[in-house]
This record gives sequence, C-alpha cells and structure tokens, in this order.
Amino acid sequence: MRSIILMFILILSWSAATANEDILLYKVENKEGAVSAETIAVGLAKQGYTIAKNQDMNGPYKKQFEQTSFKSYNLMSVYYPEIAQTLVMKYAESGIFAPFSLAIYQREGEEHLYIALLTALAQAKILDVQDPLFQRLEVLNRKAIQTILPNAKELTLEYAPEKTDKRLYTKYSFEIDDEDALDAREEMIMLMTEGMKPSGFVVANYLDLNAELQENGKEDYLFYDAYSLCKLKVIYELSKTKPEAGAFAPCTMVIYHKKGSNKTEIASLNIYNLTSTLAIKDDALLQVLEKAQTDMAAVIEEATE
Repeated sequence: MRSIILMFILILSWSAATANEDILLYKVENKEGAVSAETIAVGLAKQGYTIAKNQDMNGPYKKQFEQTSFKSYNLMSVYYPEIAQTLVMKYAESGIFAPFSLAIYQREGEEHLYIALLTALAQAKILDVQDPLFQRLEVLNRKAIQTILPNAKELTLEYAPEKTDKRLYTKYSFEIDDEDALDAREEMIMLMTEGMKPSGFVVANYLDLNAELQENGKEDYLFYDAYSLCKLKVIYELSKTKPEAGAFAPCTMVIYHKKGSNKTEIASLNIYNLTSTLAIKDDALLQVLEKAQTDMAAVIEEATE
C-alpha cells in the first residue's frame, strides 16, 4: 500500500511539473457546429467585454497557403475596459494586453472546439509585475466562458514551458518634448506602417485607448495607441502543431506618451514568449520566429531614428 501511495504522489508531482500554467484551454463538444467564434463574441460582449476584432484566419490560410487543417480558426482580440484602464494607469506597458487574444479553433474531422488564452500567471510573468488585477481578470475570463459554454471542460496542456532568462516584452523609449510629441507620432506611425509591409506584418486592429481613458476622467497621457499586429506566415506555421499559440496573436504593440515625461515609449510582446511558453524546439520554426522579431525591431528602430 505504501508503495502505491508513493507512486501516486510521484505521478501527481510529475503532472504538476509538466503542466503548462501559462495557457488556459477549454474544450467543448461541437459536432453540430452550434458554437462559433461569433457566438462566443456575442457572449463576451454580454459579459461586459469589448470585442476589438474577431478575425477568421482559415480564409487567409486557404488563400495564401492553399491548405488548412482547420474547420475553423479565429483570433479574437478582446479586453475588459475597467481592468484594462486601471492596469494602464498603474503600469503603462500593460497595454500589451489591451486587447488580449483568444484562439478559437476546431480541426477538420474533430468534434470539439477549443478556446485558448493566457492565464493571469502568464500576464504577470511577462510584465514582471504582481497585482491582484491579473487574478481578477482571470476570474472574469473563466466565469464568462463557463457562462457562454456551460458544458466546456477546462484542460491543461501537457507540456511545460521552457525556462528563459530573456525579457518577455520589448520596450523602446526616445526623448521628445511634449509639445512636439503628437506631430512626431504621426510621422513615426506612417514610417512604421510602410516599413511593416515588406516583412508581411499587418495591423489587424487599432484601439485609441487614450480616448477611453479620457472619457473616464483619466488625463495622464497625450496619446495611448494600441495596435494589434499579425504576420500570417508566423501564426500559420505555429498553428499546425500548436494552435494554442493564438493566445499570443495578434500581439498588441502600444505607443504612448505620458504628459510631462518628454518621451514617447513603445512596448510589445516579443518572440521569447512563444518559444518559452510553447516549448518550441523545431529549428525551422525558431528561425521563422527569430526573423519576425528581427524584422519588427528593425521597423521600430528605423521609424524612431
């Protein structure tokens, strides 16, 4: 009996060690196709979320790559206004999760639909900040999904994230007087938009978060822009084996200028989130991701010279 108990403890310990605590994954029976990204979007809106974008990826997959293994694959950008605004006022770079992403997908021939999103633990780890607001958001996320899909089952990915000592988001800062910041912003955005095109990046969505802050009496920023960026080849390659990667895509890049700071700052998730959280070891895929990171860094640096 003692040996059986010890073995049971070892199995539980091994499971905990190999579980991925960074991604929240749900599975729901969908043989008849009654559940879709659209029904989930409607449900989230009823729960108080703002749906910034609900992007079908399967159509672009078929158009550009002429094949897909999915019956449906959507990337949804959402945020909970109250928490997003409170976090941005406390931690400027937290806007990289305003909006945050949900991957909603169902493979061809399968009877279940899946939903993947980042946990509070992952968001706090990326920003290197401990704040109960992250846990509060996760509680709301769980409740919303359970309300929309009461039969959904919560799963744990069986692989553990790879450890990394790399910073999980990239931040740029450059000096510019407050009175010149708005004009400089327009030129910088134009240069970045043009610079992204040759590398295959697209702006999937734009959010003027500062307008929402001002509506609620928060006047700290001259501007606060959130751009949801996507590179189709990257998410296509990732989704072949790790469809839950859509919890990072499209990734949000924020450009903001706090009044009185005399500096404009840019923050965005970087590629080490994907390689560590998703435990990616495939050399060819790592090269694709590294190139995307290098290309985006070059676009930002050239636009801010």
